[in-house]
Amino acid sequence: MSQSDPLTRSPLQRTMDRATATLRRLVPSTARDALDTGAFALLITAVIAFGYLQGSLSMVIPLPAIFGGSNIVVLQAVFACLTLSGLFGLSGLVLLGQCAGSETDRFPVTGQTVTAVVPVHEDGAVLHRSVESLLASRYEDLRVVIVAEPDDDASIERAREYTANDRVDVLVNTRYPGSKAGAVNYAAETTDSEYLAVFDADEAVDPRFVSTAVAKLDDCDIVQGRTIPEPDGVVETVAYYESVVLGDLSQRLLTAVTDFTMAASRTVVMHREAFETVDGYDPAMLTEDYAFAFDCYEADLDVVEQFSYASTIEAAHTPADWWGQRKRWMTGYAQVFHSLLGDATSPRWYRDLLSPLICAGSVLGNLFMLSLVSKMAVLFANGIAGWTVLPALTLVGSALSLRLYDSAAGRLDDVGVGYVMMPAVLPLYSLAGIKAVVEYTVSWDGEWYSVTKGQ
Repeated sequence: MSQSDPLTRSPLQRTMDRATATLRRLVPSTARDALDTGAFALLITAVIAFGYLQGSLSMVIPLPAIFGGSNIVVLQAVFACLTLSGLFGLSGLVLLGQCAGSETDRFPVTGQTVTAVVPVHEDGAVLHRSVESLLASRYEDLRVVIVAEPDDDASIERAREYTANDRVDVLVNTRYPGSKAGAVNYAAETTDSEYLAVFDADEAVDPRFVSTAVAKLDDCDIVQGRTIPEPDGVVETVAYYESVVLGDLSQRLLTAVTDFTMAASRTVVMHREAFETVDGYDPAMLTEDYAFAFDCYEADLDVVEQFSYASTIEAAHTPADWWGQRKRWMTGYAQVFHSLLGDATSPRWYRDLLSPLICAGSVLGNLFMLSLVSKMAVLFANGIAGWTVLPALTLVGSALSLRLYDSAAGRLDDVGVGYVMMPAVLPLYSLAGIKAVVEYTVSWDGEWYSVTKGQ
């Protein structure tokens, strides 16, 4: 049953909802805006100060007998450098191994029909990317269903131009308007194919992806593909490296330890039965894909990743769009965390308890990443700044390796030098994430940021 149904929410969830509603009722919006700005500044100051103090602490590390058996004393900031480098270095090796080993020569060209759902809202200018690339798929039994919002005349008109092809249908989302989740759910209700797929309007889909996904569905419930932003500008390059390092890379060890695998609302192909098992996507969730992933995880659905045949999408084109889009994502993550906390009060099995812990890593991990900045400052203050080179090289090396992999695969034209910006991307993303969580707690009233496409 949908998380948005008040009758299904736990006592803890309802208590948190009432507290939030009371705050928003008693405090004017302008005061709440000032409150979240002050809370954000206070929290940033506290995190930086705590990180500096923590990084200044000395740690005693006993050496094995083979090294003399004595102890060495190091600053906690040095240990943070070693930990960060180890985690990202190991994750990079795991990811590159998965990328190299995920090729398959199984390309079924016919079989059960795949319904590829493409939700569109003010995306008419980029709709050709998804529709035309899907029609060029090697998998023949594929139908494209474009779902437009009732008030989006431009997108509806553009979508109907493709209905000259008998493999394309257009739906106007009069049943569940107002969200991507509702659009996908509507398309699912009006079709009956064995397989469902979801793609973004601006997504250029590799012609081999659907075929290989269908082949993998013989052994799993859902196949999640890889999506990378096109790095064709400075902001776009930042978005690309943030995606491959904080998205692709950071998930590797988490997946290995917990078996949590992201099942999103783009570049995904699934059995209809799997979609129906979790009641589809939740329209009440700002990041419906993140909520869907946890629904699938708790329902014990088998999600398999396909790295080889990545889609490319448009990245944010301006700093404002980049900041607003990240804030929207992290606000959605906070909303999912809020929901999962309530579910954990009446767990059915261990994944109901593990889910909020995994989500907390996404929401609260920004505090840890920001604290690393002040820990690095400790090293400079103590004259041992050379230690900062190790995590910087690890991040740059991981980013460069993935860029080389994508360039060699023909997804990107060249390598460039944008990977050197990677150490600066982490704190910037952290600031956007922390701001989003503060606003969700204090002043968020359901609005969401929409980036400009088709520039």
